[in-house]
Amino acid sequence: MRMTKGIRKLQKEIAMDMERALEVDQVPPPIETKSGSFVYYTKGSASGSQLYCRRAANGTEPEQVLIDTDDLSAQYGYELKSLLISDDHGCIGCLVTHIDGSHSGTETSNLMLFSLKDNGKVEHLQTLDNIFNFVFGENDTLFYTVLNDKLRAHKIRYHCIGHPQCNDIDIFVEEDDECFVDITRTKDKKFHIINSSTLDSSEVYVFSSSAIGTDTSDSVNAQLLRRRQRGVEYYADHYEGEFVILTNSPVNDDSDVSIGEPLPFRLMRAPSALPSSKNWKPLLCVADDERIEDVEVFRDYIMVSVKRQGRPVVIIHNRVSKSNSELPLPNGGNCVVRPDSNPQFDTSTVRLCFSSPVHLESTIEYNMATQTPHKSWTSTPLHINPDDYVIQHERASSDGLQVPVMLIRHKSISLASQPPTLMRVYGAYGVPLEPEFRVEDIPLFLRGWVIALAHVRGGGELGREWYAGGKGKNKSNSVTDLLSCAQFLLEKGWATPERLAITGVSAGGLVVGAALNRSPEYFRAAALHVPFVDPLSAMLSPDLPLTRVETAEWGAPATDPADYAKIRSYAPYDNIRRMGADRQMPSILVTAGGLDQRVSVWQPAKWVALLREQGGYADSATASKLLFLPTMNKGHFYSESGNTTGDYAGNGFANAHSLVNAFFITQVSKKA
Repeated sequence: MRMTKGIRKLQKEIAMDMERALEVDQVPPPIETKSGSFVYYTKGSASGSQLYCRRAANGTEPEQVLIDTDDLSAQYGYELKSLLISDDHGCIGCLVTHIDGSHSGTETSNLMLFSLKDNGKVEHLQTLDNIFNFVFGENDTLFYTVLNDKLRAHKIRYHCIGHPQCNDIDIFVEEDDECFVDITRTKDKKFHIINSSTLDSSEVYVFSSSAIGTDTSDSVNAQLLRRRQRGVEYYADHYEGEFVILTNSPVNDDSDVSIGEPLPFRLMRAPSALPSSKNWKPLLCVADDERIEDVEVFRDYIMVSVKRQGRPVVIIHNRVSKSNSELPLPNGGNCVVRPDSNPQFDTSTVRLCFSSPVHLESTIEYNMATQTPHKSWTSTPLHINPDDYVIQHERASSDGLQVPVMLIRHKSISLASQPPTLMRVYGAYGVPLEPEFRVEDIPLFLRGWVIALAHVRGGGELGREWYAGGKGKNKSNSVTDLLSCAQFLLEKGWATPERLAITGVSAGGLVVGAALNRSPEYFRAAALHVPFVDPLSAMLSPDLPLTRVETAEWGAPATDPADYAKIRSYAPYDNIRRMGADRQMPSILVTAGGLDQRVSVWQPAKWVALLREQGGYADSATASKLLFLPTMNKGHFYSESGNTTGDYAGNGFANAHSLVNAFFITQVSKKA
């Protein structure tokens, strides 16, 4: 810990830079959402708490403050995670966790239910324990999911509001320990949807929202849309007498035979009375190298969010004219796009949230009929001018493929000067590494750094095939792609090994660890956060949380010798070399959470121990550092929680990231 003590001053300066990066010229007005006869919105209080408010849509009644997060903490000892209002506006459901830390490391919450009167009066009704997710039903009912000891949501329960939780009944139980269940409600409020999914398959059931009453003996008559088929996923919504299905299913094939090659997602439609897959008809298709990421259904329109060549595109499908149009996106499309809350079904406007590496998150409301921005809620940073930054798209050759690399830098920084560079990587679960606003990157930009996002196989940037190329038996491709991106920067003369750092979180930490085993000489420093560095031991341990759920992503080494051999060939723990023998040893910082239920603390701990023994770090005279920083009272997502205000030395977001940045800055040398 001597080194971390020596950089405390720098760490504090970096935390202050992060705090300044969030200072804005003015706070935009609250984003209002109309629902029924009310308009709902959230705003900050003078004390810094969040106020959840509403007012009458006709503007004749005063504002009603429904929930004050300070009151939740003071009166009940809870911190708010999320909030829902029932369709009849008579009940508030708040997913909460204990502020005393007793929920730390777990992924369940408690559900506080409050009655809500027309005059805004709120009264606590009851609190339900151990809830993962929930959705309201009709007639003072709700449904919620429950996690088992393997972190798998395995059942859906039905609750009558105001009745004891012990009277709740199971309406769906999934016995397959590879499946994860969830329940949602369609946009038009006519159906509830049960989704039982693995990482590469779905099975969806629907039932009428009006078909269940307040009697706990009522049963749910759910209809299956398509039986499970390995490799086939689908999701459903409903409007105007038909279901809209997002799927990658083959045409006229609902067999049990696994789909070997990945198929692109497309939109299908089916009548409400005959929703099974044999009645599905095409509605909207995209190119093979495109990926549909999200869909929002409205009465006359369907909003489809797509990745095209790794960049966002938003398509508006006009249900009346059957035509498709694209929305103009800010910042030349160099941004992250996601739907905001769009609860209204009968509307011609859609709200989207945007951010970029140098733009704070903003919300823009578009007119879907004209494809033009209608209204916006944006904040302009006081100390960041987005026009001063450059986003540059490059491609690195890897196994005959072109791997996208996005470079972000201040325009005053020339790549020819070989500035210090931080590479980010993830490459798993089909999740794209988004060019979003990361406040922890701002202190590096201010110090002349370049951020490089390596969009390796295993992520979802280039469609389904790109994801499949970096999962299971193809996982080592993620590592090859990352090293190809690093080699590209080095060969272009834009970086040097003495000024190149790398970082990855969780599954991204696996990719970083494997890359360090293969080519440690490429990098001067690396930070691995809660890294999945011993996948073989984890996937051989059925008692660990998520092991069975994860087999589609990593393989089944306990039963498949080929999977065992493949994981062993790239697993960071099983492939440590003596880095100091004839190659440069990078400095490495590793974090872990003692209550982490996804990547057990023993994984990074044993990897660090073996690095000290075999990786060349035992020699105290070496200039390279190996730091292990476990936080024993935190879970997997501890560095994502908190904010950048207050004591920089706390265990929250600011401390975690200011320390890592200080590590990079002190370890990556200045150009000679």
